Amino acid sequence: MASDTPVWFITGCSTGFGKELAQLILARGWRAVVTARDASRVADLTKGVEDRALALALDVTDAAQITAAVAAA
Repeated sequence: MASDTPVWFITGCSTGFGKELAQLILARGWRAVVTARDASRVADLTKGVEDRALALALDVTDAAQITAAVAAA
């Protein structure tokens, strides 16, 4: 993901608004980190766009996971 364009960091991408937002961002060719408590539930969002998308496990109530996800991003 080396580029000068901004990176969207989107939580709750396995369903609902988070998933819809992630799909829109990636469809526009933008970069995104898509997260869910279970990363396998968002892996489909990054398929084919791995050069600008990263799927991560993130429980927003877990401080250690937040720190790790931000570092990975």
